[in-house]
Amino acid sequence: MIFLSNKPDETCFYINQTTKVRVHKLTKEGIEVTTRSKVNKLGFIPYSNLTSTANLYDGKGLYVYYLGYNERYLYFSEEGTMVFQDVLQTTIH
Repeated sequence: MIFLSNKPDETCFYINQTTKVRVHKLTKEGIEVTTRSKVNKLGFIPYSNLTSTANLYDGKGLYVYYLGYNERYLYFSEEGTMVFQDVLQTTIH
């Protein structure tokens, strides 16, 4: 079961909210994605937070869970993957 936070953060996303993103760029660590948020930041999905790396290309749409943000990125996990809170905190901070 997925629980949403009680209120949105500065990005206007709720933690664990489902949203759609578009692939912007593939990197060594994961993929940069674009989304519509109030802050003008790229999103990021580590490869470990993807169900598959096959058929990734610029502009491809993915449904994801919002995990949080830092000064560089908004962080997401593709629907169907499991993210552990201790790993998430290490990634974001």
